Amino acid sequence: MRKRSSVSAERLIRQAKAGEPIQLQPEDFSAFEKLLGEVQTAYGREDLSALRSRVTPEMLSYYAEELSENASRGVVNELSDVKLLQGDLAEAWREGDTDYATVAMRYSLNDQMVDRDSGRMVEAGADEATEVWTFQRARGGKWLVSAIQQT
Repeated sequence: MRKRSSVSAERLIRQAKAGEPIQLQPEDFSAFEKLLGEVQTAYGREDLSALRSRVTPEMLSYYAEELSENASRGVVNELSDVKLLQGDLAEAWREGDTDYATVAMRYSLNDQMVDRDSGRMVEAGADEATEVWTFQRARGGKWLVSAIQQT
């Protein structure tokens, strides 16, 4: 249903090969799981303000464009009940003062496109998705979603 943006993932993966590997802690993985739910829920509610504090400016512009396209078509992509089923770290690295982590995430969700005026379901989406999410943070800062790539 939702167009899954492949935002700079190739660029980030190329950077990883040149970056310094880092060790992640359990709280980092908890942050990734929390961001998965918060970002998907905010997207489904068309809440750009909530997205702004959870994604990079580049990702926010992609989300804003997708939401605008949906609005012009008269639909809302409702996403809810997001639950991480499996997360596998692909790699984690540091470039200068920025940490990156790329995680393959398989999750369940309710995904449906509904008519903006009537609330009638127009299209049912998948009930499970697998995507590769890249997160970034300034050293010591909070993680943000910087890229999502469908698998």
